[in-house]
Amino acid sequence: MRRRSAALAAGPVAGRLPGATAVERLANGLTVCRVENRQAPVVTTALWYRAGARDEPPGHAGIAHFLEHMMFKGSPRFGPGAVDRRTQALGGDNNAFTGHDATAYHFSFAADRWREALAIEADRMAGLTLDPVEVDAERRVILEEIAMVEAEPWDALEERVLAALFGGHPYGRPVLGSRRDLRATGRDELAAFHRGFYRPSNAVLVVAGDVDDAAFAAAAEAFAGVADRPAPPAAPPPAPAPARADLRRVEQRMGEVPRLLLALPAPAADGADHAVLRLVSVLLGSGRASRLHRRLVDEEKVCVWAAADVGETVEPGSFLVSAELVPGTPPVRVEETVLGELAALASGRRPPSAVELERARRVLTADWVFGHERVHQQALAAGFALSLFDLGHAERDLARALAASAEEVVEVARRWLVPEGGVVGWSLPRRGAG
Repeated sequence: MRRRSAALAAGPVAGRLPGATAVERLANGLTVCRVENRQAPVVTTALWYRAGARDEPPGHAGIAHFLEHMMFKGSPRFGPGAVDRRTQALGGDNNAFTGHDATAYHFSFAADRWREALAIEADRMAGLTLDPVEVDAERRVILEEIAMVEAEPWDALEERVLAALFGGHPYGRPVLGSRRDLRATGRDELAAFHRGFYRPSNAVLVVAGDVDDAAFAAAAEAFAGVADRPAPPAAPPPAPAPARADLRRVEQRMGEVPRLLLALPAPAADGADHAVLRLVSVLLGSGRASRLHRRLVDEEKVCVWAAADVGETVEPGSFLVSAELVPGTPPVRVEETVLGELAALASGRRPPSAVELERARRVLTADWVFGHERVHQQALAAGFALSLFDLGHAERDLARALAASAEEVVEVARRWLVPEGGVVGWSLPRRGAG
């Protein structure tokens, strides 16, 4: 059954994918979405699997990201390195990324050769070589990635703060995994994860750009030989992050300047308050006119920058406030100011003005438009929505945020900007630095 939406006649509308979309489910269970947008003679394919760090078995943290690497290291038709060589020979590009909720692979080609991406994706969905030599080599690469994260102050601080916020929930584990678990993960474990999660009924393929309905026939032909496989046994749902009544603290000594990261619990992306909390994040920490930037950077001149953001996750996630301090600034001063600004909004003592609300709405709208300018971005957005929610998720979320009143903003802030349930993390200069 194919579901369609007509092409927009009056130009792009914030929250809606440009062009015309249609969705079809193939006989083997693969969901295919066509986004027809002929702004340029290019086509992007994005294949999303509903498998990420949240789905990893105990003792094998990092296996989802490990498998992402191995998808480029050999399948029946494409040997190690062949995917990249073939992509470059055809003048295209490719990449992949792993998150906690999903993993995505994408190619961009000229409109006369994009079907090669389907041949590659179908081959490595059907099976991987998983040569032990290649497995060992990629494990070393990922161990080096872990070392790089541990050496970067912001990355290291974020890992520590989220681990404290989420406790034993998978969102508290780094996507890269741990050294111990990676060393315990080999060919057999990778093959089992691939077999269980990399199957047609657990995937969404988006074909976006200079294409028409022939994209569905091309996908059906390319994936015809890929049979669906049984889902792995249902794992117990991850335990929710523990509710706490205190503001926990994390501190590290790294780098040359103080860095603050405050993490608070936040609703899932399809939760009733998520959209309005996005608006709250813009009011507080998006752009030079936001409250935290004005106070900390422009007025008090104690920070180089300050920002706020809310995650977009399947399960309850996090609301983050970050800031980099001017050297010599007492950290306690910045922390008290940040907590004070959150409290002023959440208590209703400083509700958003009409000017602030309008600015925030404009920022959200502009961010959406700029984030969906290119066909590549449109393909990834459609895949994210379809694999984790539904195709209308972004439109509903943005519309809800833009419609929020000042009273709703205060009410949502009151429910979620609660420091006692969060974690404040500091990365302070090494003792004796400077």
